[in-house]
Amino acid sequence: MNYKITFVLIALLITSALIVLGCTRSIASRQTSEPPLAVTNDSGVSKSVSNGEADSFVPLVADDKADANARDVLIAAGKAKTAPALSNGQWINSETTTLENLRGRVVLVDFWTFGCYNCRNTLPTLKRFDAAYRDKGLTIVGVHTPESDYEKKLDKIQDAVKRNAIKYPVVTDTDGDTWRAFGIEAWPTVVILDKQGRIRYTHIGEGAYDMQEKVIKTLLNESEIKTADLKTEEYKGEKIVKTEAEWRKQLTKEEFYVLREKGTERAFTGKLTDNHEHGDYVCAACGLKLFSSDAKFESGTGWPSFYQPIAALNVTEETDNSFGSSRTEVLCSRCQSHLGHVFDDGPKPTGLRYCMNSVALKFEKRK
Repeated sequence: MNYKITFVLIALLITSALIVLGCTRSIASRQTSEPPLAVTNDSGVSKSVSNGEADSFVPLVADDKADANARDVLIAAGKAKTAPALSNGQWINSETTTLENLRGRVVLVDFWTFGCYNCRNTLPTLKRFDAAYRDKGLTIVGVHTPESDYEKKLDKIQDAVKRNAIKYPVVTDTDGDTWRAFGIEAWPTVVILDKQGRIRYTHIGEGAYDMQEKVIKTLLNESEIKTADLKTEEYKGEKIVKTEAEWRKQLTKEEFYVLREKGTERAFTGKLTDNHEHGDYVCAACGLKLFSSDAKFESGTGWPSFYQPIAALNVTEETDNSFGSSRTEVLCSRCQSHLGHVFDDGPKPTGLRYCMNSVALKFEKRK
């Protein structure tokens, strides 16, 4: 009889334990039915946020009062300047590339050197940005500008990149050419470019990681800026026809030579070649809008270069077989004035280079 009582008691205890365990699991299941997202704060410590918080990002509003050289603010696209080219250097973790080839992506340029304590402190955050946003359109480029001769040695730089587990591209800037072109003054400095290669944010030193991430997310979500409102800027088909005498009276000698006699000005002599203001480039003969500063880039050829016209209809392209080679001539669609030529070695997104004579254009600053 005692054995039977003992057996019943044991059975009751086991049953009770199973019931309690089942209730606990049920409660835990209900509590975790919508698992929190793990994010990392500036110090690299993970924290949990709800799905609602993760989806509530509000893009930053650009500071219209900030000029192109402002720091720690999101510069308005219309005031931002195009980033200078990266100087030649040794690439680590990547094939040789250029900022022009990275058009269409947001680019974070980190000026650093492995001997800089503050530079090393920024690396965990940059690596987190790389892991989180590379597949969403961000490219980080570490520009290694050395402070000492020891930091100029390629094997030491490669070792530092490997030791710090840096996965994004790093390019050496041994002579500081890129450093000077960007006007950098201290290590580390972070410069963030938009999809069109314009400098939209700059920060010197450690910190401001939350702001940098907001800038990245804002620029990733920023639509490609159109170079013109086609409804108002597209060529409507009207023609301007004048006699040679009328053109000579209207144009300067140099303008007539280029626009009406299909001449070419000498490289690096045009006043618009190094123009970096924001506005529109119009035909010097008839005033038709042809190109926007938004599509202008530094080609290094000595002539103003654009990757697309304001509207396809505004320019006319014809085959030019002069000088023993076949090229594509570009003409103003309204007055048929010669502007220059177009080549297929330009940057993204079009891959074209509209190489224009500066004297064939007039610049209208955007208000």
